[in-house]
Amino acid sequence: MLGCMTFASTERSSLAKLMLELGPDAPTLCEGWTTQDMAVHLLIRENQPLAAGGMFVPALSDVLDKATAKAKARDYTEVVSEWAAGPAKFSPVRLIDPLMNTAEHFIHHEDVLRGSGEINPRELSHVVNGQLHKALSTMGRKMLSKSRVPVVLLPTDFPRIVAADQKGVSPDGEAVVRVSGDVGELLLWAYGRDAVKITVEGDPEDIKRSGV
Repeated sequence: MLGCMTFASTERSSLAKLMLELGPDAPTLCEGWTTQDMAVHLLIRENQPLAAGGMFVPALSDVLDKATAKAKARDYTEVVSEWAAGPAKFSPVRLIDPLMNTAEHFIHHEDVLRGSGEINPRELSHVVNGQLHKALSTMGRKMLSKSRVPVVLLPTDFPRIVAADQKGVSPDGEAVVRVSGDVGELLLWAYGRDAVKITVEGDPEDIKRSGV
């Protein structure tokens, strides 16, 4: 486990504990993925950069497939425990863990927590919500950039974020979609999750979430 207890590291610990409690066959919000698939994804993403590249680069998909098959053949508890221990001592990932994993660990923790269908948002501190708001500001805009109209995100207690805000798209200022909710709920939603507590004002058909 990483020495400095950041939100990313506490989410790592909590998610690992939950995955071990549930076993390898529990459902997640990632379509077609069980907790075993989740554990394998997390381990490869952090420790095998070439294989992880296959998540984004088609030419590396075979490398990813082979790494995935090899990890899935391992003992599930071993895979989860190795990921829970964090990146190797001299891995550069240790230096950027909060930057790389704050949103990732939160989202995948919720993927497992909500995999059974229950939606019970956790109460997070203002500091943690601030970290998630930074991620939402950057990635929310990216994930929603292909929407047909501007999408105004209205996170509770934090500044609004506007995505797909292209000049001339909303000539009267009202051709927009407004999405309200807690920061974490909006982040999950922007990443394509529907098991969230949010309010949408406007035509959902105008929204395009990347990968959905």
